[in-house]
Amino acid sequence: MLSSRLNAMLFWLLLCGMPVAVAFSQTVEQVKSNNAYYWGEGVGKTTSQADEQALSMLINSISAKVESDFSVQTTETSDSKKSDFKQYVNSLVKTYSNATIKNTEILSWGEEPEVHVFRFVKKSEIYKIFAERELKIKEFVAIAQKAEANYQTADALRYYYWALMLLQSHPDAASMTMEINGKQEKLDVFLPRQINAVFDSLQFAVTGKQPDENLMQYLLRITYQQQPVSNCEYSFFDGRNWSVVIGAKDGKGIAEMMGDTALHKEIRVKVEYAFENEWKIDNEVNDVLRKVEPVIFKKSYVNVPLTEVKAPVQAVTVVPDAPEVTIPASVSAVDGTPYLSMLERVEQAIRTKRYESVRDCFTDEGYDMFTRLVQYGRGVILVKPVYSFLAFEDGIMARALPMRFSFSNNRRAFVEDVVFNISQREGKIRSLSFALPNKVCSDILKYENWGEYSRMAIIHFIEIYKTAYALKQLEYIESIFSDNALIIVGKIVKNYTGDNNRVSGSQVKLTQYSKEQYIRQLSSVFKSNEYVNLKFTDINVKKAGVGGEVYGIQLKQDYFSTGYGDTGYLFLMVDLNRVEEPVIHIRTWQPEKDPDFGLYDISDF
Repeated sequence: MLSSRLNAMLFWLLLCGMPVAVAFSQTVEQVKSNNAYYWGEGVGKTTSQADEQALSMLINSISAKVESDFSVQTTETSDSKKSDFKQYVNSLVKTYSNATIKNTEILSWGEEPEVHVFRFVKKSEIYKIFAERELKIKEFVAIAQKAEANYQTADALRYYYWALMLLQSHPDAASMTMEINGKQEKLDVFLPRQINAVFDSLQFAVTGKQPDENLMQYLLRITYQQQPVSNCEYSFFDGRNWSVVIGAKDGKGIAEMMGDTALHKEIRVKVEYAFENEWKIDNEVNDVLRKVEPVIFKKSYVNVPLTEVKAPVQAVTVVPDAPEVTIPASVSAVDGTPYLSMLERVEQAIRTKRYESVRDCFTDEGYDMFTRLVQYGRGVILVKPVYSFLAFEDGIMARALPMRFSFSNNRRAFVEDVVFNISQREGKIRSLSFALPNKVCSDILKYENWGEYSRMAIIHFIEIYKTAYALKQLEYIESIFSDNALIIVGKIVKNYTGDNNRVSGSQVKLTQYSKEQYIRQLSSVFKSNEYVNLKFTDINVKKAGVGGEVYGIQLKQDYFSTGYGDTGYLFLMVDLNRVEEPVIHIRTWQPEKDPDFGLYDISDF
């Protein structure tokens, strides 16, 4: 982009009739003779061809300079020959091209079929983008540490590994340090050590088994530091091939073995850490991880013995029995015996796929949700549940039936706990939902300034919201957004300032949608994807100062669909004065915390 001074000069030259190429050539020569710049030039029949040549030459120039700085490099194959190493460094430098390199200053002259393009950038700007990547690496490490502390092993491994891969693309990889637990750690040492430490602290054990057609299903208990994992992703060898990736929840997972089960001695499990299907969440991560040599962690493979089947883990109620928690009559544990036979019938219908046989167990709306549920994925009941029955509003919540859902066109499966909402008046199931992780429920219940009813209302709303997206209940989602709802979606973009179009960091570009626009977009998403699945962690809730039961709910959201996945932060401002008719007034989504104001919360509106 030309500076304002150069633009003025060109305008004056044009008025005087002087050939513009002469002015350009003088500027080009000045840049070439100035050691403060990297530059490249190209000639082509079209502007794009000439620009491609100029950009390639510019990148080669930068690569030649920083080559000696790269010290955490490649495998022996890559650095065995100098030419291979040069090519490798060049490919790493290209990973920065989505930032400053592609937004260098450009001069061009001539017309087709002979177009000249000259690109140049100050050397100081190049080192700024190295600093940006260093910042991102350290942000990933911080996210991973927080996830690890919350037993979110899938998130911890994802961000530790991505940080390690980004580190390999940085010229200061061997010297980069970060303060961790009060001590300066060299990241090229810390990251592989910490990833292996996570694997060492993960434990898998078989807690039960059940036959299903021509295979045997094994229920797995997955713990981290002897606590049930909040999340963990893994695959297993079923005797013929590696399975789809399973998303475990609250320490529960499943493995299915084919063939003669008497010959099975152990289950070979591979814990996911690279998360290749999610690289596209972040263009920078995607670009780097496709170019750097992968680091293989052998400790990600685990042999789970089948010689001793341990007792299954009992289902966990979301209402703790701790004496300091007072549960009012409106949200109290009740005797669920009258409902057990009905729930057992539903379980049997799911196992045998005879869904119509339990039509009488549901209201019309409830049966519609049930059919959506069983169509959501090839649902498998993990284990005989131990239900907790809670009276809430005018219904009974039966928590929860552990199930695994998988999909024909995608290499992913999820573990979800199904909650049944039973009408006390009709004695039938009127709705179903996917339960929140125990950790999220526990975090909500800690807000002791609000009554137990309010806290359960928040849990109930978030579970219904999550389920509505999974079951593609577009009409319901449309009904809970107010007509004038404020809907904001954020997107990471580079921030350019000044006449020279320089990068000064990144920011989130905010796009506002009307309710109609959002619903139309969501309809397209639902139609084009076999499934949508939301995972929520890291909740923060604030109550509005006016309006009664109005809350600002902030959640870390992992979004999965057939062809796309992302991670970000969801904020909802919702009116829960009528729990069964919630009204969302504000919905925002940010891919990451803004460096200036952090995350949206209720105080921003």
